[in-house]
Amino acid sequence: MTELDLRPQVQSLLAETKEKIKIPIIVEATDAKVDYVRHDQAEHFLRGGKMIITLKNNQAADFLVTHELLHIQQFSENLPQLQFNLTSGDLDLDNKIMAAGLELYDTVMHFQVYAQQRKLGVVGQSLAEMFFQGLLATLKPEQKTADQWMVLRTLSILDGLVFFQGDEQVTAKLQKLYPQSTQAAQQMYQQLTTKKMIGPLAIRRGIVKLFQEFDQALTIWQLPAMQLNQFLTITPVLSSRQLKLQLRQLFALYHVDFKENLHNTPAYLGVYRQDDQNSFVLPTPTVEKPDEFFKAIYRLTVADFMKKYNFVYQKR
Repeated sequence: MTELDLRPQVQSLLAETKEKIKIPIIVEATDAKVDYVRHDQAEHFLRGGKMIITLKNNQAADFLVTHELLHIQQFSENLPQLQFNLTSGDLDLDNKIMAAGLELYDTVMHFQVYAQQRKLGVVGQSLAEMFFQGLLATLKPEQKTADQWMVLRTLSILDGLVFFQGDEQVTAKLQKLYPQSTQAAQQMYQQLTTKKMIGPLAIRRGIVKLFQEFDQALTIWQLPAMQLNQFLTITPVLSSRQLKLQLRQLFALYHVDFKENLHNTPAYLGVYRQDDQNSFVLPTPTVEKPDEFFKAIYRLTVADFMKKYNFVYQKR
């Protein structure tokens, strides 16, 4: 296993993250060095009671390690969570939707991550060039008509705009190679940056709006919409006042064609009335009178309902 020579500020972040999550963190690296950087060159996962960070590009070790550490820290912060509670019955389709949703969710999280990495001093001119080269290494130039690569192009370019903070010169270069994808990504970026996303509620709004914008872009390109707002769960952000309201006042429950993936039964979505976003998923109730079951649920306070079914939410 290759020994890494991480900068002092990266070592400090590593120690801080260990203390925050209360479990050991092991960084594993190989001798691989690549002259471009992409997010798939690092990942983190639990193994044997330890958090493992694996690297596939030692050329950008400081950037990749801090990136993973900051994402790990976000797990313990008061931020809306992305959950995968449904299945279409087509595993390949499920994986495509989940992959796109995770990329969009992470892109919103990257506003905070990239800013913190800049403060740590791991994003310089050389790293920025490696990041741009990573985009070019990933994406095929656009054709005149929309193709299956539009999803990956748009996801990658949007994240690139977040990394480069909407830099006009970078955007112009991307526009030449990927005009349709860049235009769509620019519109999404503008929506995300109209107001600063400070706090869990604003971040959730950004994620929900981004899901909507992405599906609209697919429709314009005459590609199948992914129904991201319905298929993917984004945990709600609730105030103390909202927790005291009856469930029916904030959420609507309705049946969908997707199945709940834990019990493999027809699913009932809990949709936040203000934005139509899937906020929790109920399996089909195993009761003789389902109508009475749902009436009783609607009468519960939001706080009691969330506690009864162990649903995750964030506080405003």
